[in-house]
Amino acid sequence: MSLIPNTTCRRCHRQYPSFRSRCPYCGTKKVREVRSAVPESDSAVPGTQASRNAAESLNLQMLMGGGLLLAVIVLAIILVSARVGADASVRQSAEEIINNVTANTPIPPPTGVPTPSPSPTPQIQKIECRWGTTGVYDYVELGGFSMPEGSSIPLSVIWFPATIPAIPEWSVDDEDIVSISPSDSGLECTAKMVGEKGESTVLHLTVNGIENDMKIRIT
Repeated sequence: MSLIPNTTCRRCHRQYPSFRSRCPYCGTKKVREVRSAVPESDSAVPGTQASRNAAESLNLQMLMGGGLLLAVIVLAIILVSARVGADASVRQSAEEIINNVTANTPIPPPTGVPTPSPSPTPQIQKIECRWGTTGVYDYVELGGFSMPEGSSIPLSVIWFPATIPAIPEWSVDDEDIVSISPSDSGLECTAKMVGEKGESTVLHLTVNGIENDMKIRIT
């Protein structure tokens, strides 16, 4: 058996070594043979059992891959749903805690501007009745004084604090003994002794609820 393969001349059909480029007998140029690709394995040959087995194996792999992908998708949906449910539960629990704290926490009073305490209304602390005939008035202490029959005496009043507005009021128990004539402002009053000697009555002076009583006796 020759180690060098032979080729057949396409014209004279004689065989010669394949390393020659022309036929040594007729000189025809050798044409390179075009060989069809040889299947690498039996599974690549259509119609064989190996080919059918390979196709079934491929279909099985694709089916398993599709099932695995579907399982991954289902698992992802389950995880997302569980996460959403957990977040909703956490939010509900937080809202319940906030509502419980709010319901049990007393509402503090509004912190507005404090209402200032009203200033006490100033009150008259003291009143004085003065009298005189020459423009120089003497202070009349509580109690009273005496005047001659038929005489008249001018009276006036002041109070403390003097800034408090007031209208003094004059009155007498018996005007048949002493008649009075207050001014419009009430700051002055003329008392006339119209009774008889020995008679007496009480003169009342009131300023904003504070009263001075003076007994007047006719001499």
